[in-house]
Amino acid sequence: MTSIKRHKPMIILAMATFLLFGYDMIFDLISSLFHVFIVIAHYLFEFCESSLDSIIEHLFHTSRRATQIIVFYIMTSILIAVGFLILRKVPTWSRKFREQSIAYFNYKKMQAIDFWRQQTLLLKIKLCSEVIAGISAMLFVSLS
Repeated sequence: MTSIKRHKPMIILAMATFLLFGYDMIFDLISSLFHVFIVIAHYLFEFCESSLDSIIEHLFHTSRRATQIIVFYIMTSILIAVGFLILRKVPTWSRKFREQSIAYFNYKKMQAIDFWRQQTLLLKIKLCSEVIAGISAMLFVSLS
């Protein structure tokens, strides 16, 4: 059984290479997924609206125009109620997110400081030169 920790440097190198040379594919993938999400949300909205149209038209025997007006006000009321409930939760969510972000940042900062202190001078020089070479390569590829 192989462990993922054994192949972690190779996986990180592959991901960094893909990010370096395939950033346009990643952007296209993300924008395509966002578009698919919007289309699915629109189809769900249209399905709910037409279902509500049919239900109200058959229950109350109204004209097409009156049905559309009633459905508009029902959906607007639902949207306002959901928006109000979400807006009431936003301060709590933002406070929790801020606290978790600060805790995660402090943890990662201490982890990086501990890693840096454990390295010898030669390894520190090697690490700095690798970072500079990587940034130079990224700038060369992205600006050319």
